[in-house]
Amino acid sequence: TLPPLIPAPILITGHANADFDCLAAIVAASKLYDNAVLVFPGSQEANLRNFFIESATYLFNFKDAKDIDYSTVKTLVVVDTRRRDRISHVAPALENADLEIHLYDHHPDSEDDLPATLSVVKPWGSATSIITLLIKEKGLSITPEEATMLGLGIYEDTGSFSFNSTTEHDF
Repeated sequence: TLPPLIPAPILITGHANADFDCLAAIVAASKLYDNAVLVFPGSQEANLRNFFIESATYLFNFKDAKDIDYSTVKTLVVVDTRRRDRISHVAPALENADLEIHLYDHHPDSEDDLPATLSVVKPWGSATSIITLLIKEKGLSITPEEATMLGLGIYEDTGSFSFNSTTEHDF
């Protein structure tokens, strides 16, 4: 028999074909939402996939999208995107009545953006930077492993702090 599906009243995820910023932003968002279930959306990047498999699943207790009971999702937290077409791995949750959607993103608006209960969008170099500021404002502590993950996300999405989209907030 199959194991029971995992209830996830608060579910945090990011966009398909995730990069380090997406992975780091999921980890960062977990600091803002107690008892959240983290779902990694998958990646086509070999380096990220290898790093993730070897360490992040163990360190941060990610769950597989196929193991989630989507009928239990009350709050869906989406990081590093707002586009519906980039979160098909959690699409069943979007059908839930009274679903709250919280978005944390740094990309431009699109026609496919999800309707949000809470939307924190800033034109910064990374989504992780946006959430890291909120962690700091709330006075929350992070572990060395979390700090490393957040740093990797910011560093990668800002092109080692060299992209034009990099802001003072990313530093």
